[in-house]
Amino acid sequence: MSVEFAKAFCARIMSDDDFRESLGKVASKEEIVKIVNAEYTFTKNELVRAVTELAGEEMPAEKLEGMICEFYQEELAAENPDAVKFVREWFQSLP
Repeated sequence: MSVEFAKAFCARIMSDDDFRESLGKVASKEEIVKIVNAEYTFTKNELVRAVTELAGEEMPAEKLEGMICEFYQEELAAENPDAVKFVREWFQSLP
């Protein structure tokens, strides 16, 4: 597990439309875990640290969770109304 994996994950989320859309089309939290863990391993704290470094500002876990869910709500909820729920469950389940 590492901050570097978390940074790579963030970079891919921002730059790879297909990857981002695949996460928005899932039918469960377990599907997100499978997609993410195929290439990346990180904890919630490592993801928070990565986003804090990339954003250049302190990013508490609660704020990051809100931002992630807001993004999915705006971008993918029409296509998959449960996407936000599954993403929230995934984020909260990170070790």
